[in-house]
Amino acid sequence: MTIPHRFDTPMTQPAARLWHPLSVSRVGLLALCAVSAGCGHSQPFAPQHEGIDQPFSPTVPIQLTFNQGHDRRAAWLPDGTAILYSTQLGGLGDRDICLAELPSTGGRQRSLTCNLTSNGPYLTEALEPAAPATDGRLVYLAATGSIGAVTPDRQDLVMATVSDPGAYVPILQVPYTLPGRRTHGGIGQIRWLGPNRLLYLGETVDVFTPCLVCAKDTLHSGLDAVLLDVENAGAQPQVIPGTDNASGVSPGSSEDEVYYTLGGDSRVYRQVLSTGTVTVAHDFGAAGTARDVDVVGSWMAAVVGGRVHFLNDPSFGITQWDSGGSVHLVNLADGSDILASDSTDPALYRRPRISPAGSQIVVERYPLMFSGTPVGTDTMVSRVADLFLLGQQP
Repeated sequence: MTIPHRFDTPMTQPAARLWHPLSVSRVGLLALCAVSAGCGHSQPFAPQHEGIDQPFSPTVPIQLTFNQGHDRRAAWLPDGTAILYSTQLGGLGDRDICLAELPSTGGRQRSLTCNLTSNGPYLTEALEPAAPATDGRLVYLAATGSIGAVTPDRQDLVMATVSDPGAYVPILQVPYTLPGRRTHGGIGQIRWLGPNRLLYLGETVDVFTPCLVCAKDTLHSGLDAVLLDVENAGAQPQVIPGTDNASGVSPGSSEDEVYYTLGGDSRVYRQVLSTGTVTVAHDFGAAGTARDVDVVGSWMAAVVGGRVHFLNDPSFGITQWDSGGSVHLVNLADGSDILASDSTDPALYRRPRISPAGSQIVVERYPLMFSGTPVGTDTMVSRVADLFLLGQQP
């Protein structure tokens, strides 16, 4: 069955063709999805495969998760031994999105953290996205709200530990508004930039109704690349200059550099923070719009092209509608660009994260599905993803 919408469902993966949320084909496909028995969701883990630390199949790309709900926003532990990710389990009446830990080889979950409060069974709670530090600290966005609500009643960026994610301290309440900026209603792509500073993507979060017969949904779009000092209590977020409408952000090889992408732009930029110097790290050119950048050492991954549309929306302002694209891997040393995802695979990808050793990429895979409509055959993108590992670097 389809997974019901909830306040932390990111509509950067709309369940239909993307070009505009109210296109005729999208309306028809969303209606079809609403009455469909399956809507293209993957099957749950078979019992005989639980309790092992190997994937169901070692064939690349390696499927790490098998879930009818959301599996997304993966992050590697700094030593590369495990992957943290957010997951929505089937059968939970409160529709929680939990934080799970999976061995880097795939297989059995090592841990699962869901309820954060004593009222957990009576609330929808969401833990995502997570950023583990080398000293064991963990930062993530914790949200709570009424069951079935489109938006949460409260969101906080919190500090915990990898060993005990449920014991946390709030460090920043969301949403917030900085002088002269649009309100940051969400936070994504959290990374550590040194031992006491966070780097993340400040997002706008808008509520919309995709069609006349559809439930309300949410749209996340990047606004700014942001720095936050977590050593000093009460420190305010600082927008990195020149990152208006950022669509991706990543640390570089030092605490003094960041990489970022901008809405509707094929280029990845590198900025030296101490001087403000900006250079183009790579231009994907005709391959299309770049976003979801991730840099480890001399390797850079990004989502490029696919179903993405950057526009001045009459309802939401400057917005990037994004259902995913292909994963590219760039060698920053020589500028060579490799298509890391399979060009024949009927799916779109989001949020690649390179392993600390630089040998694999964990990514969200959203299947494309084909459906008949009153105006002909069309495609739609699944609302939910499983996590996959893309192969070894050359």
